[in-house]
Amino acid sequence: MHGEPKSKSEILSVSNGTLTEADARAMLERIRWPNGAHCPFTDCGGVEAYRIEVKGGKLKSGRFVGPRHLFKCKACRRQFSVTKGLIFEDSKIPLRTWIMVMYRMCSSKKGVSALQIQREFGVTYEAAWFMCHRIRYAMQDKNPMLLSGTIEADETYIGPRRRRGHPLQHERIRDEQQMGLRSQPNRDWKQGKQIVFGIVERGGKARTMHIKDATKEEINPILIKNIDLKASRLITDAHPSYRLIRHHLPHDTIKHELEYVRGDVHTQNIESYWSTLKRDCSGRSTM
Repeated sequence: MHGEPKSKSEILSVSNGTLTEADARAMLERIRWPNGAHCPFTDCGGVEAYRIEVKGGKLKSGRFVGPRHLFKCKACRRQFSVTKGLIFEDSKIPLRTWIMVMYRMCSSKKGVSALQIQREFGVTYEAAWFMCHRIRYAMQDKNPMLLSGTIEADETYIGPRRRRGHPLQHERIRDEQQMGLRSQPNRDWKQGKQIVFGIVERGGKARTMHIKDATKEEINPILIKNIDLKASRLITDAHPSYRLIRHHLPHDTIKHELEYVRGDVHTQNIESYWSTLKRDCSGRSTM
């Protein structure tokens, strides 16, 4: 039988809720400054800093101030904390709550809504919304690199589901089509939906962006900008917008009307990505 580990790691302390504020601060210090604290101010860049402890107490106004854990740079003589320049700066939310919310968001495949964070951690909705947006901002890739290898690309429609019309309305549309008064079938299911284009690197990263229309004028420049054309192979469905991309890099297509997998030619990764994304969006409709 497997016994419980003797020494619990930081991840276990975060997941089971035993992480204290001191542990959270020490964890952040080890992650940010593995070789010792240094000045975070861009106009200084000092490599030597020492720790100072400011005891808390009651102010003359009657307000109580807790202890402060600061550092002081030997070069510029300015004081700073471990949260300086991070998403936790100037936040009254405890650092342990920040870390536990980050763990909750990263460990949930379908994503977490601000309402769920509010219920689980006992914070206000405004605080939960604030934390979720700051954490997502920190997750952005500030210096994105070109995707390479086997790439899958596809577009999808995200938005509210179209309400079903009255049965008499469908009969009227059918009669108009039979009489030749309506040449095109009823395809208004796209109304109100937004087009999202995605690129997935097999075994790597994924990128999505909103586009106005699924045309070659919109899609091809995005593919050329985000893919390493000399070291990549593109796989898409048979949508006509991808026809001219073969002039820039190797391109394979899969016709979903006939088959879904042909050897290693498929779009299962991007389809799985869309499935997860849509479940996430449906669960965060209040965000």
